[in-house]
Amino acid sequence: MYMNDNLKYYLIYSVLYGIILLAGEAIYRYLHVNPARSRNFSHLAAGLVSLPYPWLFSSHWWVLLIAVQSSLVLFLTRHYGLIRSHHQSAGKGVGSFLFFVSVYICFLATGLTGYDYLYVIPILVLTISDVSASIIGQKYGRNPMQLLKIFGAVNKTRAGSLAFFMSSFIVVFAAYSYFLESDLIRIILLSLFTSTVATLSEAISPNGYDNFLVPVSILIILRLDAFI
Repeated sequence: MYMNDNLKYYLIYSVLYGIILLAGEAIYRYLHVNPARSRNFSHLAAGLVSLPYPWLFSSHWWVLLIAVQSSLVLFLTRHYGLIRSHHQSAGKGVGSFLFFVSVYICFLATGLTGYDYLYVIPILVLTISDVSASIIGQKYGRNPMQLLKIFGAVNKTRAGSLAFFMSSFIVVFAAYSYFLESDLIRIILLSLFTSTVATLSEAISPNGYDNFLVPVSILIILRLDAFI
């Protein structure tokens, strides 16, 4: 039964990710939306539809298969000049590929420990806060933060980082409140710490590496907190 269910969800997600990618391209071509906005749509949609993974897949192998397959599709479309809205905005960065790497790592962590929040919280922040930072940073960010250029991060602005911090705090606080049984002060402090580390990870990440560093940094904090 599990094999059949996993196969069913694998097929559903294979089609679903394809639809999201094509929808982003259609928004760019026919609604004449900025390619960065189109990519934000794809990023947000892919992240949100990926959230139920822990409750759908009973084996990490299927999630790995989806990750490899999706990365291969992204590689081929970039190589052959397809889905230009997505790749034009992403440039030569590896963020799109690392997104699926992070999904797999967080799913694996949840499977090994049995704690669903090890998947949900990092993916939620990666999904919502990254898009928030992109939208606010492009609209209100005036000049990139010069100090971050030493890390290779050339387009990060104070407005974008502030948006990332605020949105990640809200997301993390809400998720901690739901998943963790703890007092309010501890949840607030833990949310502030997690959001700060995630924001710093995003700020210093060049070429889309935030899609890996942000969820992994949150994952590390969550595991450390479990031992405190």
